[in-house]
Amino acid sequence: MTMDATARDGRRSRMLRRSLGLSLAVALAALFFTSCASLSAAPPEIRFDNGLWFNGEEFEPRTGYVVDGVLRFSKTRREAASVIDLDEAYVVPPFCEAHNHNIGDAVDGVPEIAARYLKDGVFYAMMPGSFAYYRERIADLINTPTSVDVSFANNGLTGAGGHPRRLREFLKARFGKYPEFTKEMLPDKGYFEADTLEELHAKWALIRAENPDFVKVMLLYSEEYEKRKDDPAFYGKRGLDPGLLPALVRLAHESDLRVAVHVETNFDMATALRAGADIIAHIPSKSSPERISDETIRLAKDADAALVTTFSLARRHKVQSPDRYAATVESQRENLVRLKRAGVNLVLGSDNVRGTSRGEARHLASLGVLDNKTLLQMWTVNCARTVFPDRKIGRLEDGYEASFVALKGDPLADFENAFRIHMRVKDGRPLPF
Repeated sequence: MTMDATARDGRRSRMLRRSLGLSLAVALAALFFTSCASLSAAPPEIRFDNGLWFNGEEFEPRTGYVVDGVLRFSKTRREAASVIDLDEAYVVPPFCEAHNHNIGDAVDGVPEIAARYLKDGVFYAMMPGSFAYYRERIADLINTPTSVDVSFANNGLTGAGGHPRRLREFLKARFGKYPEFTKEMLPDKGYFEADTLEELHAKWALIRAENPDFVKVMLLYSEEYEKRKDDPAFYGKRGLDPGLLPALVRLAHESDLRVAVHVETNFDMATALRAGADIIAHIPSKSSPERISDETIRLAKDADAALVTTFSLARRHKVQSPDRYAATVESQRENLVRLKRAGVNLVLGSDNVRGTSRGEARHLASLGVLDNKTLLQMWTVNCARTVFPDRKIGRLEDGYEASFVALKGDPLADFENAFRIHMRVKDGRPLPF
C-alpha cells in the first residue's frame, strides 16, 4: 500500500470513529431526555439515608429529605414516598461552569451538550457571549429539572474591529457556523461595537432589548488602545475604549445587571475593577505569562468581584509551544497563591466549548497550589452564586434547592474523587444515568 493510500485509510478510520462517536452521543442524549420525560411531574418526597453531606468545611453523616423540591435535614411529618440509600457516598452541591460558549451559538446539539453537563455533575452554566436569536429557539431545552440551567449575556460589547468580530467571521467562514446569518448581518447580532459615548448609548438600547441576564464587555490590551484601534494588524485583537467602560457599568447597574469583563492583562483587570466590574471573565495568565499586581489583587478583594479562572486554556500551547506553556503555568501558580492568600472570590470556569468545567477542575488541581476544599468551593458555592446570585443553590442547607451530586469517595482527601459520581439529583429528581 502506498503512503497516500495509507493516509487515506487513516483519515477514513478517524472519520468513521468520529461519526460513530457522534451517533453514540446523539443516541445517549435521546435516551436520557426520553427517560426524563417521566420526571416532569412535581418531585415526590424522598428520604436519603447513609450519606456524608458537605457542610462547607467537612463531611458529616446526615439524613436528607426532599420536600416540595427543597432540601430538609429534619424529619418531616409525613412518610417519604421513597427511600434512597446513598451507601456512604460523599454528597456535594452540584458542580458549575462560570464561562463557556457551547450553548446559545446554535440551535442543534443542545440536548447532547446538556446531557454531557449533567453527566459531569455540572448543573449550572454561564454563557458570556451568545446570540439572542438562538437563545430564544432553545429556551425549552434548558433551565428545566432535566437539563442544565444557563444564564446568558447574549452579545458582547467591544470596539470597532474588536474581539469577537474576527472570531465570529472565522467560525462562519471556516466551519459554517451561524448559517442563519450572513457575514454582514453579524454586527448587532453576534457582537456590538461602539467607539464613542453616543454609540455606546445607542448600542445599550439594543443590548437591553435582548433582555440579557448579565452584560459582557471586551477589554483587550487596553493599555495599548490608542495604538491598536486603527491598525489592521490588530483586527480582532482589541476591545472597547477603556474610557467608556465606567459609563457602560453605570448603565448596567442602573438596570440591575452585572458586568463581566473579558481581560487579557493586569492593566485590563485593574481598569475593569476600577470601573466597577462585577465579574472578571478570565484571570490574566489564562494563556500567556502575566503577573497580577498587588494593587490589582487589592482592588479585586475590595470589590468582591468574581474572578473566573479559565486557566486550562493554556493547554492549547502545551505541545506546540512547551516553553510558553511552562511559563504560563508557573505564572498561574504564582497568581493563584497570591489571590488565595488575599481571600478574593475565585470561581471555576473553563471557556472550553468542547467540554465542561470538569477539565478546568482537573487542570487547577494539577497545579498543586490550591487545597481540595478551596477547589471544591470554587466549583460549587462560588460558581453557583456567580451564575445565579438570586437563587438558593450551591449549598446543602435547609431550604436550598434540592440539587446535589453524590460521590464515591472523599474529594477533600483526594480530588480525583470529585470525578467519581455515584448519583445526581436535580430539583429533587434523581437523574437516570
